[in-house]
Amino acid sequence: MNDSTTACHVTQISSVFLTVSDQDRAIAFYRDMLGLELRVDQEFGTGFRWVEVAPPGAQSVIALTTPDPERGNEPGGEAPFSLETFNLDAAIADLSARGVEFGDVMGDGNPVPRMARFTDPDGNRIVLIEEPAAG
Repeated sequence: MNDSTTACHVTQISSVFLTVSDQDRAIAFYRDMLGLELRVDQEFGTGFRWVEVAPPGAQSVIALTTPDPERGNEPGGEAPFSLETFNLDAAIADLSARGVEFGDVMGDGNPVPRMARFTDPDGNRIVLIEEPAAG
């Protein structure tokens, strides 16, 4: 629903950026441990590399970027996005068996969705949220 009289030319969220210290290590984590697809891995200008991962079938991607002193971005801290799952308990069990470490489950699903935080190899903290059941 759009109550604004201003035209919106934005059609979707394309990319979110996550700073990592080692793109190869990040690919191994996001692809091999979380099961995301590696969408792009190519040279980008001189000495730079553009890497994108995404859940299978997703339109939006996570661009795994390296630190840039001019932007002041460093790995670690709260990720600027969350991920979603249909079954939080099953996801935690499966991903934990692959070596992903989760914190406590938060929320009760009514109205706050159930969620749990995990940390990637660079200390980026990401929240995995259970999609609310269709009502």
